[in-house]
Amino acid sequence: MKEEEIRPDDLIRENQQLLADDIQQMMKHRNEFVNIHCPACESKNHQFMFEKTGFIFVSCRNCETHFINPRPTLSMLTEFYESSKCLKHWKKIFSSTEDARKNEIFIPRVDRVIELCRKHNILTGVLLDIGAGFGTFCEEIKKKNIFSKVIAVEPSKDLAESCRRRGLEVIEKPIEDIDLDKVNVITSFELIEHLFWPKDFLSACAKALSKDGLLILTTPNIKGFDLLALGKLSNNIAGPNHLNYFHPQSLSKLLQNCGFNVIEVLTPGKLDAELVRKKILSMEFDVSNQPFLKHILIDQWNEAGGAFQRFLADNVLSSHLWIVAKKK
Repeated sequence: MKEEEIRPDDLIRENQQLLADDIQQMMKHRNEFVNIHCPACESKNHQFMFEKTGFIFVSCRNCETHFINPRPTLSMLTEFYESSKCLKHWKKIFSSTEDARKNEIFIPRVDRVIELCRKHNILTGVLLDIGAGFGTFCEEIKKKNIFSKVIAVEPSKDLAESCRRRGLEVIEKPIEDIDLDKVNVITSFELIEHLFWPKDFLSACAKALSKDGLLILTTPNIKGFDLLALGKLSNNIAGPNHLNYFHPQSLSKLLQNCGFNVIEVLTPGKLDAELVRKKILSMEFDVSNQPFLKHILIDQWNEAGGAFQRFLADNVLSSHLWIVAKKK
C-alpha cells in the first residue's frame, strides 16, 4: 500500500488548508481552553514539547504519553466535529479512494478482527463498532456472517446516515450515552486519539461488554518510527483532530485502570518508512546528520525499504498501533 492510494496529495493539500481555516476559527476562543491531567495515568506532571498551529503539545513525565494541553473543551470539540470544513471534505477524499481503502484497509481489518476472535475464543454474538464513520468496516464484516448482529455506533448525523444507506443498524449517540450490555466484541479504529477524556470512553466500553468480552482498538503509537523520527513535522500530529498520543505501555496502563486485561499488542503498519521518506524528499526533514536513515530511506530504498518497514511492523515499532484487551 502507498499513501497516495488512500490519501491523494492534491486532496490532502486541500484538506490541510480547510483545517487551517477551522483552526483559525477555534483559536478565537483559545482563552477558553482547559488544562487536564495526563489522559493515560492522570499525572499532573508534564513537560512542554512544542507548539504547532497554536496548540501546545506536552509529554507526561510519568508515562511519556503526549497530549494537547490546554485543550478545547468538550463542547468546543463537539461543535468542531459538527461544523468542521476539513472533516466534511473527508467525504470527498473517502469517495475518491473507497476501492483502495476497502481492499487495503477494511478487508484486511475485518480478517484480523475475525482472526483475533478465533484466537482468543470469543463468542461472536454482537459486535459494536464505535466511531463507524462511513460504515465500510461494518458492511464488510457483516458479509462474513460471523456475528449474529453488527451495530454501528456513530454520533455524527451525516456519517450515521451514510451507515444507514449501507443497510446497517446504527446508534446515533456516543457510547457514553448508550445503555447496552452483553456485547461480545467492541471495535474502535482511530478514535481514542480524538477524545477529550479517553477514560470515560473506555469505562463505557467495559460496561457494555459481556464477561470476557473483547475490545480491539487502533490508534497512533507515539513511540512508532515515523512519529518518533518526525515529531512536530508529522502530518499525524495535529490539533484539534488528534489530542492524545499513547504508546503500548501507557495505553495498556489506562486499559487496566478501566477494567481490562491487555492480551495482545500489534503494530502492523505499512507506511512509516514511506512517510519519513516523503518528508526527506520534500526537504522538510533533514537527515544530513543521520546517515543511516538516508542510506535506508533514500540510497537503498528499492532494495531495503520494504524489509525495513516489515522490521518495524514485526517489532512493535510502527506508528500504527493495535491493542487487544479482555474485560476483567
